[in-house]
Amino acid sequence: MDDAIRDLVREVLRRLAPGLGADGARGEVIVAVTGATVGHDAAVDQAIALILKGFRLRVICSEAAAHLVGDGLARGLAGFPNWEILPPHAWFAALMRARAVAVPLLSVNSLSKLAALIADDDTANLMLHALFAGKPLVLAADGVLPGPGREALGFGGAGRALRAAVEERLRTVIGYGAAVVALDGLAARVEAALPLAAATPSAVAPAPAAARGRRLSRARVVGAGEVAAAARAGADLYCDAAALVTPLAKEAAERHGVRIVKTPAGA
Repeated sequence: MDDAIRDLVREVLRRLAPGLGADGARGEVIVAVTGATVGHDAAVDQAIALILKGFRLRVICSEAAAHLVGDGLARGLAGFPNWEILPPHAWFAALMRARAVAVPLLSVNSLSKLAALIADDDTANLMLHALFAGKPLVLAADGVLPGPGREALGFGGAGRALRAAVEERLRTVIGYGAAVVALDGLAARVEAALPLAAATPSAVAPAPAAARGRRLSRARVVGAGEVAAAARAGADLYCDAAALVTPLAKEAAERHGVRIVKTPAGA
């Protein structure tokens, strides 16, 4: 899209946003931006689309992304409601409140760290721990796959082995539970992953005690993902007395109203 046309469209959307459903009522989504070299304008457009779908955005950039796209991202979102920059080192509390994490700009470096379970900065921690918490993680792959944008920058010369390595990392993170999409489908995929209800933690209310089910975990380490699954089933989580319950799992249990019950082996 021509820059002048894009700017005009955004200005119209800014003016119409309140009437288009941009009320933030559907809860928080973290937009984590890493140092991908293509798709900067489209990433802003997808963030705007999430705002217009009724989500509140907490935006965070990696160090590389802050240099590449930070100013442009802030300019593109300026004037729209229900978004803010996430302060440094505030990822944990933000993730606990968020309903999903969306990554419109994914670099090969960040993909590789996620595939290797490395979390050495805020954006890496958000992506990895979203998976541990059982929350939707939606990654746009335009920044790591061959395409016109990367070719225009001179990055179209990757050999077969290099392309295969990137594709294997994508398969790995999909296996972990991440959703990988084209950038122009990011906002729609986030919306599809989240029910219309449950915009806030209080909307995920526990069932009456007499009606609660019982979900069994055989895991030696109980994570937040298992707690989230129990909450969706309206059940309490029963695990072995020797199981380790992670801090994230304990916090998720309190938030969802799920009891974690330790039982003797075989009970």
